[in-house]
Amino acid sequence: MRKRICTIGNALAAAVLIVSLFSGCSISALDTQALMRPPRPTGERAQIHDELEKSAGDGLVLKYPSRGSYRSAVVMHDLVNLGQEDAIAFYQKKGENAGLNVMFIHKEDGAWKTIGSFSNPASTVDEICFGDVNGDGRDEAVIGWGSNLNNSTAIYVYYYEDGQMQELRMDQSYTEMVVMDFDDDLNDEILTASVTVGDQPAAARLLRVKNGKPEIIGSANLDRGVTNYVNVAAGLISETGDLKGVVLDGSKSADMRVTEILYWDKDASLLRSPFYDSYSQTANYTARRTQAISQAIGGGRIIEIPIVTPLPGFTADTAVDETSYLTNFHRFNAKDNMLVRSVSMLMDYADGYSFLVPDMWRGKVTTRMDAATRTLTFYEWVVSDQATNSGAMGAPLLRLRVFAEGDWVDGKDTDGYYRIMESNSLIFAASIPSPDHMLSLNISDIKSGFKLIQTD
Repeated sequence: MRKRICTIGNALAAAVLIVSLFSGCSISALDTQALMRPPRPTGERAQIHDELEKSAGDGLVLKYPSRGSYRSAVVMHDLVNLGQEDAIAFYQKKGENAGLNVMFIHKEDGAWKTIGSFSNPASTVDEICFGDVNGDGRDEAVIGWGSNLNNSTAIYVYYYEDGQMQELRMDQSYTEMVVMDFDDDLNDEILTASVTVGDQPAAARLLRVKNGKPEIIGSANLDRGVTNYVNVAAGLISETGDLKGVVLDGSKSADMRVTEILYWDKDASLLRSPFYDSYSQTANYTARRTQAISQAIGGGRIIEIPIVTPLPGFTADTAVDETSYLTNFHRFNAKDNMLVRSVSMLMDYADGYSFLVPDMWRGKVTTRMDAATRTLTFYEWVVSDQATNSGAMGAPLLRLRVFAEGDWVDGKDTDGYYRIMESNSLIFAASIPSPDHMLSLNISDIKSGFKLIQTD
């Protein structure tokens, strides 16, 4: 399955050494946009550099996509479809302080030559994706140009025809963009998702290029209260593993998130947004006051959606943080338009780990976090009233603690703890204070359920 996802990435950190700017699709270690003359490459990269300078002029300023999978000022990708990569370069000409340029450079008969150069009034290169969106059998470059002036983005498609690259404006702005084959027609579509701006409500649109012209083939409403998307995932979304779509985790306020699903219903020829409630104009079914995001669990291929519930003894008003919630990951059942629980986890984002909660603990265990010692303790929940599930903490069943490496080596407060794993000079350890309790786990189960939270 081919997919190209354009999403927000982490900010690039400044490095102390200048590395080659012509590194294919890799992320440059230093954003050198202010350099008037980049480091001189060698070999074939030097030929690309020479062609760029010949057409754009000496002293050009290279520009970098600000997010997405491709962050280099010069991106390599096969656009002509001759089995070799072409160069796509973003730059600003010397002396110019407005507008950006993109140049396409192709190798023919051993020499690199320009096959297209285009100017854009944008102030930033927002992102670049690739996909066959016009059905010609070649990948096109899908570029999102951004403007700092009005905080808008515009999509342009660049395609190869008659020996030259051509430009097509899609007349669509976006907050997030995904390029993927949504309807299994072997061609890619462009999905855009936009938050509410002024009188324009949040919406998603599915676009394609047909007969050389942009076409909207579907649209769907999105939660009007979302201000930005903190996570975008594209791929398999159904419990059966046969439905592709996009999952958006949106932020509605400082402490509130919702998740929305978008997929193409081939039978009805509609873009579906199943969690959207037209009456409230929200997706509050998935609302949560935690940082949990949708993801494929345990190396799987299906994107799963988090629904959180306070642990026994807590409410949404009394919960301390994510460690006061049970995070239940669900798979989407498109046939019944329902979510089906897959696994349950306890997420500790402060210390960067998750713990798989066994089914026998659900409703029977609660937690307490000691931030000072970085210790999370799981307790039996002794129910006093079945109707309300009220009760009190019972026996401690498990302690998860994070030690500084030096404290662990020195044996500071480590009695009874088993080392689980090490990461970034931290030791993650567990103790079993009530080993004979019917709800206690063995150390092998604890190690199997413990995972570090992956960050981009």
